[in-house]
Amino acid sequence: MADATVLIYHMSEERMRMLKALCVSMGIRAAAVDRGMERAPVGLLSGLVNPVKLTQGASGRMKEIRGPQEIDEEMIVMAGFTEALFNDFLDRMKRIPLQIDLKAVQTETNLYWSGEMLQAELKRERELYRSMMKER
Repeated sequence: MADATVLIYHMSEERMRMLKALCVSMGIRAAAVDRGMERAPVGLLSGLVNPVKLTQGASGRMKEIRGPQEIDEEMIVMAGFTEALFNDFLDRMKRIPLQIDLKAVQTETNLYWSGEMLQAELKRERELYRSMMKER
């Protein structure tokens, strides 16, 4: 579990304290991403990908690291989680309760994305889901 990391974007100090306490209790590293680092690839920020390997693997994938807008909503990225840890983490968040709408798991695809790009994608997916639910 020592490799599991939660990247935290655009969160108030009070809510971040709650989330960090949860992470510490579970042996998960919590890393707040400040404004100056929001354009860095999530794979680099999580510390789970060798920066040299990330750069080599990024050829052609990191053409534009900026998102359509700055991060303006809370978001977390979970990296290095097993399925069991992921489920336990989400269950414990519900019990606190700590609701965070924009959540992502670091994948081979998004580890090259900036926080801005990831947030734009998560918002797009949320809107698609909401529109599908309205149609039901």
